[in-house]
Amino acid sequence: MTDRIRKREQDPDIIRRSRLLLYVAIGAFVLLLGRLYWLQVAESDRYRNLAENNRLRLRTVRASRGLILDRKGRALAETQGSFDLACSPVDVKNLEEEIGLLAEIVEFDVDDNEVIDKIRSAKLSNPYTSITVARDLRFEQVSVIEFNRESLPGFSVLVEAKRSYPYGTAFAHVLGYVGEASPEEMDQSEDGSLAMGDQIGKYGIERLMDNVLRGVNGGRKVEVDAAGRDQRLVEEVPSRAGGAVHTWLDADLQVTAQEALGSRAGAVIALAPRTGEVLAFYSAPAFDPNVFARGIRKSDWQALNSDPRKPMQNKGLQGTYSPGSTIKPFLAMTALEEKMQEKGKTVLCPGSYRLGNRVFRCWREKGHGAVDMYRAIVQSCDVYFYTLGLKLGPDRVAKLEKAAGLGTITGIDLPGERKGLVPDTEWKRSVVKERWYDYESVILGIGQGAIHLTPLEMAVGYATLATGGEVMRPRVVSKVIGKDGMVREFSPEMQRKLPWNPENVEFIRKALAGVVNDYGTGGGAKLPGIVVGGKTGTAQVASVKGKMIKSEDLPYEIRDHAWFVAFAPVDDPQIVVAALVEHGGHGGSAAGPIVKAMMQEFFRTRFVGPQRKGGA
Repeated sequence: MTDRIRKREQDPDIIRRSRLLLYVAIGAFVLLLGRLYWLQVAESDRYRNLAENNRLRLRTVRASRGLILDRKGRALAETQGSFDLACSPVDVKNLEEEIGLLAEIVEFDVDDNEVIDKIRSAKLSNPYTSITVARDLRFEQVSVIEFNRESLPGFSVLVEAKRSYPYGTAFAHVLGYVGEASPEEMDQSEDGSLAMGDQIGKYGIERLMDNVLRGVNGGRKVEVDAAGRDQRLVEEVPSRAGGAVHTWLDADLQVTAQEALGSRAGAVIALAPRTGEVLAFYSAPAFDPNVFARGIRKSDWQALNSDPRKPMQNKGLQGTYSPGSTIKPFLAMTALEEKMQEKGKTVLCPGSYRLGNRVFRCWREKGHGAVDMYRAIVQSCDVYFYTLGLKLGPDRVAKLEKAAGLGTITGIDLPGERKGLVPDTEWKRSVVKERWYDYESVILGIGQGAIHLTPLEMAVGYATLATGGEVMRPRVVSKVIGKDGMVREFSPEMQRKLPWNPENVEFIRKALAGVVNDYGTGGGAKLPGIVVGGKTGTAQVASVKGKMIKSEDLPYEIRDHAWFVAFAPVDDPQIVVAALVEHGGHGGSAAGPIVKAMMQEFFRTRFVGPQRKGGA
């Protein structure tokens, strides 16, 4: 019996099976230990992060954007608190349903489809971060959202920094606006600091000085509950505000320009001729940069860009126009510098000028009679300048005008400057592939034909006349204070000094003073106690055959553009103002009052000594 039991116990088959089970058990145990080691040691950081992310959220604390100030320290662009709707993509349960509920209970100035695409994109790239869905909520909107919070997991209302422009549309084109950084802009960021939801400068000074104005974001790590609601602050890194940009702009002058131009389209620019300081830079129609700071609708953006009056164009910097009679002082200066016409030489103006089979009319139908150079400038005689343009030819005129700042990039510290055109024979030959014709020299004498200039170029050109040949770079920014407190100031920059004969400069100034004070075309800009010198211009937009027709009797689109460019006081120039009114008609009646209003505001707080009526 015992032998049988011993024999059964030693059965090889049983022994083999037992060993196999033992090996399997040992292998399973080893695998289990390996898996435990892998989870607890090798992958511990990963799973710890997953666990933390499941209950922790990173809330970006947007940095306050720096101030933009006028010359008197008044805020032109500042940062205020704003109620913003934020979303944590990972906590959203049903995206379409929650967005639908938001659209139902709250009126947003955002597109639902854009919001959905934005959240989906964030969910793929960084689901645990917080992104801004809507900005600048009203208090009643905040109340409704908070009341429905249980039905909106993943959404919360935060207090964020919002860009604000106290003067609204007045400084739109010079300050520009901010907007949310696009994926392309984030990729192109030099320091890689841009993240989704960050606002950056898109236009104007906001864009030019973005590195100064944009602060450094902070962050808050918070513990959340199952619905994504904040429960406890775990860690916080404070944000750092952006620097400050000081400008030469004068808010009072800027508002005066806006009010004087009114609902008309055009531009008004004021400079300090001896330093190049930009005192005012207004373009109309304008846009409200506050709308961009809140997040503009796609439909509103399309409406702005499709508006035929081009509210998004800075007309002072990018609009080019025939200068009309405002170009005449530069032809007179060319003739004097080139010694090709005496001041006292008279030209008979019967009301028209014939060249071959072409007839060119003077603006005064019955003519001016015999006029010399002074009287031709004061009364803006077209026939005199027809003959002078033909006598000088385009090359001599272009040389002086370009040297004075016309048809060139002025170098102003604003992005997007467009260069005008001062034509000459080489331009005609290389661009148009034709020779220059005499009739082109004739109409060039009154600022018509191929010549097109920006209002900024005209302001710089007249500043050059006012200073006797000093071409100053126009500058908007006076100094910047960086995020680190470092101060950088910008000094006046003379680009060149033209070797003009002082006697010729004095004569041109005297003639321009006569335009305003000696029964000339600019009498509407006359000021008591201050001698203003300037020139009117009525630039033809379309040629109308037949008898002379008043501009106001034409359809708006083909009415003449109205110019007036002036400086004062003539014997000690402190300000130059260029005013352009698109399709405004006559320069004296449409643009003259704008210049007068600007001069009155400028000298309202400044003492001016006794003035000679004739100027310098």
